[in-house]
Amino acid sequence: MYDVAIIGGGPAGLAAAYNLEHAGQKVLLLEETGRLGGRAKTVDVHGEPVNMGAMFVYAGTASHELAVELDVALEPFEPTTFGIHVNGETVVSPDNDDLVERLPLTDHSRNGLRAFIRRATSEYYANTVDGQLRPATPGFGEESAQSRIIDLPQDVQEILTAAIRGGSVAHPAELSATYALRYFASYLVKEKKNRVVSLKGMEAIPAALAKALQSTEVRLHHRVESLHQNGEGHWNLQIATESDGGAGRKVTARHVIMAVPAPRISSMVQLPEWKSAALDAVQTPGSTELGVVVDISAPELAAVDDWSFIATAGRAFDVMINPRPGRKDGTVQFVCYGNTAGYIEEANDPTSGMLEHWVEEFLTVAPQLRGRILGASIQSWQHCFSLLTPTRATALPQLQAPIDGTLHFAGDYSSETAGTHGAYSEAKRVSQDILQAVSTATHG
Repeated sequence: MYDVAIIGGGPAGLAAAYNLEHAGQKVLLLEETGRLGGRAKTVDVHGEPVNMGAMFVYAGTASHELAVELDVALEPFEPTTFGIHVNGETVVSPDNDDLVERLPLTDHSRNGLRAFIRRATSEYYANTVDGQLRPATPGFGEESAQSRIIDLPQDVQEILTAAIRGGSVAHPAELSATYALRYFASYLVKEKKNRVVSLKGMEAIPAALAKALQSTEVRLHHRVESLHQNGEGHWNLQIATESDGGAGRKVTARHVIMAVPAPRISSMVQLPEWKSAALDAVQTPGSTELGVVVDISAPELAAVDDWSFIATAGRAFDVMINPRPGRKDGTVQFVCYGNTAGYIEEANDPTSGMLEHWVEEFLTVAPQLRGRILGASIQSWQHCFSLLTPTRATALPQLQAPIDGTLHFAGDYSSETAGTHGAYSEAKRVSQDILQAVSTATHG
C-alpha cells in the first residue's frame, strides 16, 4: 500500500514526488519509458546540451523556483534581434522598422506588417510588467490571436502564423490574444526579463529532482494499463513491464496522480462524464524539433551569433530559436520548432532521411552556414504541449478537480499556462491538495 502512486515521470510527476516525499508520504513513481523528464528532453549535439522539447524556464514560475532550489545553473535569455524568412530570403535586424523595410514584400504587405508590429508592441507593454503578464490581465482573453491578423495581407498572415505557432505551439485561431503576448510578442519586442536558460539543458531540472528523491520508489519501463477503485476506496493499478511475460502485477495506493499527457488518460481509467468532457476540451497536438549546432568562428559569420528568433514562413519548421544569443565563443545552436508539421513518426527513425531533409530546410534559411554544421538531432512528439485555448480555460476547474478526492490530475494540460512551467505549478497544487486531504483525514 502506497500513500501516493504517480503515473508519469515527466516534470509534473517528478515534482509531485519530490514535494510529497518531503512531506513524509510513501510514494511510487511509474514511468513507462526508460528515461525520466518527459518532454523536458536534452540531448548532446557535438558537446552542446540541446533541448528537443521544452526550451525555457520562465522567470517567476514554479520551474524557476525549483531550478534555484535545486541549484541548477541558469542564465537570462537576452535577445537583441528579430528575424523573418519569407520568399526565399532571411532578414534579421535589431530594429523592427529596418527589418520590415528590408523584407522582399510589396509596400502593401510591409505596411500591414509594420502596423501589426506597432500594435503588438503597444499591447505587450500595456499588459506586462518586467516581462510578466499584469495580475489584472485575464489568464485567457476572449479574443483569439487570429483576430489580430485576420485583416492583414495573406503573405503577412503566413509570416505571423508561423511566428505565433513557433512561439506558442498553437495556431492563432486556437490561441488567446492574451497569451500570444507572452509566447510570441515577447520575442518581437526582444524581452530580456521573462525567460531563463538552463545551461545544462531543460532536462537538468527533472534530473535534479530525480537525484533528490530518497525514499520514493521509481520504476522505469512500468506501464499502467488500468486502474480502478477497490471496495475500500483505494486505487488498484494494473501494471505491465517488459519482463512480466504478459502476467503484469498490481499495486494499491490511497491517492493517484495522473501526470501523463491528457490524451492518454481515458485509456487507463473509466472517468465520469464531466471529467471526460473537460479532457475533450484539451488539445495536445504533436510537434517536431530540429536541433543544430554550427561553427560561426569565421569573421563573416559574426552576426549569426546575435540571431535570436527567426520566423520561417513556408519551411518545414515554423521558427528558429537561439537560446543563448551573443555568447561569443564561435559556436551557436538553433532549435527549429515544427509545430505546424506536428508529429512525424519517421523523424524518430535515424534511417528515414528526415533529419537530413530538415537540415536542408535549415540551410535554405541560413545558406551561409552550409559546411559549418557540427551536429544535428531531430525529435518528434506525438503529444507536445497543451494549447492555450479559451475552451481549455473554461474547462480548467473541471480539469483540475480530483475524482472522489483521491484521483488527481497534474500536467501542463491542467495548468493556467502550459509547458513545463505549467506542469511544475500543477505538481505543487496537487501535492498541497493531497497533503490537505491527509491532514483532514488524520485530524478529522
